[in-house]
Amino acid sequence: MKYCFLFLALLTVQASFSQSELETLPEFNIFTLEGESFNQDDIKTGSSSYFIYYDPSCGHCVRAFKVLNLKSEQLKNADVQIYTVSAGTDYQTLTFFEEIAPRLKTLDNLHILKDRDYAFADIFFVGLFPSGYLYDEENKLVKTYEGEAEAVLFLNDLPE
Repeated sequence: MKYCFLFLALLTVQASFSQSELETLPEFNIFTLEGESFNQDDIKTGSSSYFIYYDPSCGHCVRAFKVLNLKSEQLKNADVQIYTVSAGTDYQTLTFFEEIAPRLKTLDNLHILKDRDYAFADIFFVGLFPSGYLYDEENKLVKTYEGEAEAVLFLNDLPE
């Protein structure tokens, strides 16, 4: 029983620590599909940023991106840069967008990125797939979203 309490206490401390770590956009290094490095300095300024971490083979991610694909016109007109971060291979990622979210692939404010070594997942404490992180134009965390149902709700939290 004592170990159970200790384990729960450690989980609580880790959860509160991880949330405070994300209050501002942390340093990270991931890659474009062309293999170029992409980090926090490459974030476009002057608008909100939404990072969505997913795995192309995840059923929850497929369903979330199908919904986002249907909302492509709304996303196109939104004042947000969308950074999709894939845990899959280049081939899986490209196929995912071609088959699941072809409209999203054409958006100027959508960027397809890769997490080759799961560093992004570690830095952002990814728990569920998909996981989303909305930051304002000053790179301050607005809200996190976990799971298929929440991943598309960031649209409700964008500034008017």
